[in-house]
Amino acid sequence: MEEAINSEALDELRSLMGESLNEVLQTFIDYVPGQINELSTAVFNNDADGVFNLAHKMKSSSSSIGALGLAHTAEQIELIGRAGSTEGAAELLEQLKGMYSDAEVLLRKELKK
Repeated sequence: MEEAINSEALDELRSLMGESLNEVLQTFIDYVPGQINELSTAVFNNDADGVFNLAHKMKSSSSSIGALGLAHTAEQIELIGRAGSTEGAAELLEQLKGMYSDAEVLLRKELKK
């Protein structure tokens, strides 16, 4: 299982962005649960295009803050949607939710630094 947050990537971002990283992290924490809900709806409705687009956005935003485990799982879901399917996406979505929970805990700790 991949780590929820790549601490080296996050440290590098902190050195580049300083305190403005806090705003980025808070936005991510605020935004992703809604994105996961939209992705759940797309999976439930067998909307492969929606699954592809939403998972792609999540992959990109997760990668940008060092949430590599989350990004990897989102990429797996993205590939399912890209193939015009939703088969197997529900199981990966559960993994994604767990990854997000782990990442959120670590990001909230980072915000307190």
